Order: sequence, then C-alpha cells, then structure tokens
Amino acid sequence: MKNLSSYGGWAVVTGASSGIGLAFARRCAADGLNVVLAARSADRLRALGRELSNVDHRVVPVDLSRPDGAADLLSATADLDVGVLVSNAGNGTPGRFLDQEPDDLRQRLTLNTVTHLELAHAFGRRFVQRGGGAIVLVSALGAIHGLPNMAHESASKAYVLNLGEALHHELAASGVKVTVMLPGNVDTPIIDRFGVDRARLPISPFPAGKAVDQTIHALLTGRATIIPDRRMRAATRLTPRGVSIRMNGRMLAAASANLARHKTPAHEGAD
Repeated sequence: MKNLSSYGGWAVVTGASSGIGLAFARRCAADGLNVVLAARSADRLRALGRELSNVDHRVVPVDLSRPDGAADLLSATADLDVGVLVSNAGNGTPGRFLDQEPDDLRQRLTLNTVTHLELAHAFGRRFVQRGGGAIVLVSALGAIHGLPNMAHESASKAYVLNLGEALHHELAASGVKVTVMLPGNVDTPIIDRFGVDRARLPISPFPAGKAVDQTIHALLTGRATIIPDRRMRAATRLTPRGVSIRMNGRMLAAASANLARHKTPAHEGAD
C-alpha cells in the first residue's frame, strides 16, 4: 500500500492549523483523502482548506483542551466515512512543575491525554466496525523519559506512547493500523516560541513534511512507533538516558526563562 487513500474517504486531523498537524493535512490531501481540519483557529483552518483544493474539507473549530472538546469533534464527523485519524493536538509550557498552577496542568492533561483517549476509542470502534482504518497518535520524544522543566508534558506524552503501542497490537487483527509518532527535532513553530537558538541545536530541525512522510511510511509498513529523522533515531539510541535527561532539562530551563522574559504562552498543535 503506497498511500492512505484505501482506508476511507475522509481523514480527521487535529491540531491542523500549524506544524505537524498542518503537514499531516497536506499529506492526507495529497493521498486523495478528504480532510476534517480541527483546531481552535477557524481562520487558519479555512485558509488551509482553500489550499487543499484537490479534495473536500470540513473545518471544525474546537478547543480540545475543554472536557467536551473531543465529543464536539466526534459529533461534527459522525456523518462522514472516516478511515484515518491523526490525533496530533497538544501543547506544552516549559517550567518548573511546582511553579505552574493546577488548573493549567489539568487543562493541558485533558488535551495531551484525555483527548487522545476519547478519539482513539471512538474512532477505533468505528474502524473495527467498518473493517479497517488507520490511527496516528502524535506523542513526543520526551515521552521516553522524564524531562526536567517539562515534567507534566513528558508524563502525559508517555500515556500517548503506551496507549498507541498497545493498540498497535490489540487492533491489528481487526484491520486497524496504529502508529505512534515521537517527534524530537521536527521543525515547528514551537522552536521559535520557546526562543531556542536554532544554530545551537545539537541536531538541526527536520522538516515537518519529511517527518510526516516517514510516519506514514511506518504506519503503512506496520511499525508501532517512529522517531522521524535517522539522525535523531541514532542520537536517541546512543545517548545515555541520564545524559539526555540533563541535556534536555538545561535546554528547557533556558526556554522557560526566555518565555518568562517575553511572557509568551507556548502552544503546539492546539491553535
């Protein structure tokens, strides 16, 4: 199978307004799938829909950090023959765990875990009933260990990783493919929002489109997980766990300090 078109008429992509979600929406359209574009920013979604002129699209402005956000999206897609789910929406705020407010942490927990749970469960059932489908859950490379100064996000993304890896095996016999994407150095707006000096990154940012292509290839060839970019895969394999934790913790501490100076909220895939 060379593309996603055989899974159904429609793909649902969350966090589609920017970054990885935007790249997934473009790839689904290139494969001939009609696309449901879900995110908070209706204007950005409408602009993307005009770009994807070769397929039909449906714009669903939705805040998936709200407790009923996933239910709203499911209701808005109930009439469509959805065969592909890309559950990508998420956000993150670097900083010390105890310096953040519980209400903010709970809201991000809803987006980073509960939304993936509810969408994977609902669409998973639909896909099993229709005899096939494909699910991509977007986690993060930080899910493989705890990240100082982003403890909440690394913990919540670990849920997505373990959920998807288990569903890869559970749903295989029903004709449903599941792959978890673990982006690390993917080039998205979050790099600049964090104020990270791109020239000082140990591995240069990897284009989001190429990361999505590698993820789709992993999905179609039956892989449970994928770290885009062979350089990042090698670095992850070779870097001792403790070294990676300390190195990433220092980088995120610097990002937190930069955000505090500029008082800039950091969201990825939720706009």
